[in-house]
Amino acid sequence: MSVTFVTALAVKSFDVPDKKRCPDNAEFDLVTVDDYSVARLILGPGWRWSESIRPLEQTEQCQHHHLGFCISGEMEVESSDGLRSTIHANDTYAIPPGHDEWVIGSAAFVAVEFLGAASFGRRSSRGVHART
Repeated sequence: MSVTFVTALAVKSFDVPDKKRCPDNAEFDLVTVDDYSVARLILGPGWRWSESIRPLEQTEQCQHHHLGFCISGEMEVESSDGLRSTIHANDTYAIPPGHDEWVIGSAAFVAVEFLGAASFGRRSSRGVHART
């Protein structure tokens, strides 16, 4: 098991992200603090990974690991083996590769992600994690 250390004090705001991606009906604001990428996801009502991101990522299902915290909204996640779970406001979540996900209801899904953040929504990432 690898050990990770924070080596420098760093503070950044999502108001001025290092990088912004705006695929179909979504906004991904990325900041890097020390050696860590963190993303704010804003997924609009009706957003679905298999419809909005699959053409960019070029995989049948999302291949990213996700570790995050839901600020508002709701999202349904279905794994490749058919397991389903709903993420609500104030839930923390971990999602392994091999899933589809979609916003439910009329409110945007807003979350902060700490794993998988830098690569999500990046053209042709195929689930490969990157810092930028």
